Amino acid sequence: MTLPLDLHLLQLYMVAVCVLVLAPGPDSLLVLTRSIADGRQAGVVATIGICVGNTVHSLLAAAGISALIAASASLFDLLRYAGGTYLAWIGLRSLWSVWASRGAEPAPSIEAPAPAGTGRVFVQALLTNLLNPKIILFQLAFVPQFIAPELGHVALQTFILGNIISVLGGLYLVGIAALSAGAARRVLSSPRVRTALDGIAGVLFLGFAVRLLLTDRKFA
Repeated sequence: MTLPLDLHLLQLYMVAVCVLVLAPGPDSLLVLTRSIADGRQAGVVATIGICVGNTVHSLLAAAGISALIAASASLFDLLRYAGGTYLAWIGLRSLWSVWASRGAEPAPSIEAPAPAGTGRVFVQALLTNLLNPKIILFQLAFVPQFIAPELGHVALQTFILGNIISVLGGLYLVGIAALSAGAARRVLSSPRVRTALDGIAGVLFLGFAVRLLLTDRKFA
């Protein structure tokens, strides 16, 4: 079966997606922090959750549901506020761990904290992705530029192109998980370094939350 995709547009799309995938965002930050804190497996699980979220976004875009959400001020704002609140909660929790560690006596050697459960990491990553309305706007503004209506099956083209982002992004995130775990985790197992990492991650997540809350519905 021949895929209904324009080869020239597909090549341009692949180049553009590779550039976009490298841009830092809440997904890559989540995989980075989970990998350092809980190991390579947690980073891979977070990547799977994010990829599942991207696939759901692609399906919604292909079905036209994403367009309905973007066209509805109330639905879009609901998703925007939910996503911003969730990212802010992650950031505040990281900052709280920094605050709670103040005054604690540093120990020369401590046991690493118990890693987060696989299910918890997966759900956290999935929600971080699903509750991001910027992905909806991306699906509606960016992907259609590489669709060839004359080939037909526009919904299928939308779904395939959306999942290309999921695959390439997943490979990049797995690379982040692999590189940030292992030796890096041993170095960052120091209480002071871990506290600094939590503080930086908390501030960044709060920044992403603010940026998400300031997102508007203009995509055309």
